[in-house]
Amino acid sequence: MRIRSLILGTLLLYSTVASAQDADYVQDDSRFAYRIGGQFFSAFTSRLRIDSETLGTGTEIVLEDDFSLEESIQVFRFDGSVHFGQRHGVFFSLYDIGRDGGRITQRDIIFGDEIFPAGSEVINEFDQSIVKTAYGYQFLDQPRLDMSASFGIHTMKFDTSLRTEDGSRVQVRDADAPLPVFGIQGSYRFTPRWRIVGSFEWFDVQAGDFDGTFMDALVSVEHDSFERVGFGFGINRFELDVASGDENLRGLIELTFDAAVFYVKGGFGSR
Repeated sequence: MRIRSLILGTLLLYSTVASAQDADYVQDDSRFAYRIGGQFFSAFTSRLRIDSETLGTGTEIVLEDDFSLEESIQVFRFDGSVHFGQRHGVFFSLYDIGRDGGRITQRDIIFGDEIFPAGSEVINEFDQSIVKTAYGYQFLDQPRLDMSASFGIHTMKFDTSLRTEDGSRVQVRDADAPLPVFGIQGSYRFTPRWRIVGSFEWFDVQAGDFDGTFMDALVSVEHDSFERVGFGFGINRFELDVASGDENLRGLIELTFDAAVFYVKGGFGSR
């Protein structure tokens, strides 16, 4: 009897202490949330091949090596979310990466319907716009820990061009790649004001003339400096490998980058 009372007393004491500790961790109940900041890229690899119906398979080029495309740049990034109740929400992100470079070619390059002979001074422009929209369901909701699963569309628009410096040869290509992605997001508070936030999105499909894989991972540390405003910093890893034979994209695109992110975050409204 005494042992049973001791066990019950210990469990009661533990639950009381745990409840008191969790009370210090206030859950974010903002209906609208945002993150505004910059993305600082340090390592790019952009492999590209643009095929043609008339010239056949294009030349595979690495833009950073073949045309000295910029590898270290900074861009604006915006992330936001709208929540409907405690468990449902819509998440979105947008940013645009524009780079250019040029070099005297060391070989003949077939790019779309144009051939750029070796020895030509060629200028390359490459622009990548990203808009992400996803629905998320929060399946774990605790004072310190929360996790959500999501499904959405990761839309990437590519605009790229090659042109000789004298303008005698020009080739412009653009493509839209709306990819359905699955994701998981979560956060863990290790103090009342500090927390670790992470997200992982993934896609892999083979259908007809399309073959593609995609991964986007972001891990950051956030601080709740004020009641509704704070800051965060982290790292982002992005990988895309797409090969296609349709009219929208005839060829292949392989992109990888690592980036540091810094942002101000906030929220308003109540769920």
